[in-house]
Amino acid sequence: MKNTANLATPAEMVEDILTDPILQSRICADAFIGLLIMANMPENEKPTCFQQVG
Repeated sequence: MKNTANLATPAEMVEDILTDPILQSRICADAFIGLLIMANMPENEKPTCFQQVG
């Protein structure tokens, strides 16, 4: 079954946060740093949900 959800990529989330003062006030520094790291990571190196949960 094909996933048809329209999920934002980490890079798109970073862009949204940088252009929206309300989002800037709602995200913590650690979460934003995590998005920056993910946005700069090649797709095949990103951990899957299973790898993150253990």
